[in-house]
Amino acid sequence: MSERRSPKRDAEIDQLSLGGGKAAPGAFRTPPGPSLPQAYTNRYEIKYLIPGRDLRRVRRNLIDLMEPDANGAAQGGYFNHSIYFDSPHYRHYTEKHEGHLARVKPRLRFYRSALKAPASSAFLELKGRYDKIVAKQRMAVTPETARALLYSANPAAALNGSRHTVAGEFTYLAERFNLQPCVSVVYRREAFFSDLYKSLRITFDTGLLCSLSTQPEIAPESHLDTLPTGHSVLEVKYNNQIPKILLSRLHSMGLQQRTFSKFAVSMERCFEQFRSRSFRASRIL
Repeated sequence: MSERRSPKRDAEIDQLSLGGGKAAPGAFRTPPGPSLPQAYTNRYEIKYLIPGRDLRRVRRNLIDLMEPDANGAAQGGYFNHSIYFDSPHYRHYTEKHEGHLARVKPRLRFYRSALKAPASSAFLELKGRYDKIVAKQRMAVTPETARALLYSANPAAALNGSRHTVAGEFTYLAERFNLQPCVSVVYRREAFFSDLYKSLRITFDTGLLCSLSTQPEIAPESHLDTLPTGHSVLEVKYNNQIPKILLSRLHSMGLQQRTFSKFAVSMERCFEQFRSRSFRASRIL
């Protein structure tokens, strides 16, 4: 921690308080730079923060447009456990904080049926954004590879020999910027799709937790609440243009789109708590 500087507080925190790629042909070679912009298509993502008192109303007003996603439908959702990577000086966080037009977030994502359940699968992901357009590339990884990515001094070494495009992109970023795991983000997700609008995906993320602990197992006692009590995140993903009927309903409920990053807010929340504990310790001493 001593070699890392703390991330700046994001203005979004103050607002909150108010309310796979295919394998590359041939031998694996580290590319000269990340090629994520080439992967951008016409995919968009918008987010809304929902106070706990309004969540049931929002779900009720959208339910006729949605069908439960097969993943987690039986148990009413599943848990996403994402561990983000960043440089010692938080390059990727800074890109988000400063609003860079093109940016990328490397992360390791585990899927779980319950908070303390073993991971059912794990993926190394690169989530990129170019202005308002988003793209995600990912590759499945074994539990052994996931642990090597988290515990190795050189995470890219865990991918030696892989021909997957994500392995090449991650290796480039890891070696150039000295990436290390920096923050964990955990939440329960309910996902829905639409038979009428094939590219539409709607998700409700509740119980957001964050931690500076970057272990593959979740220890809830080491995690902090990321959002004000009871708040959830509604994400709408679509191609080209959001369906007008959906947009009309979101507006009729008085929902306002937010530029919200789970990664950035979690970083700020964790370091805010870290500074607070350090201050209290200094007072005691």
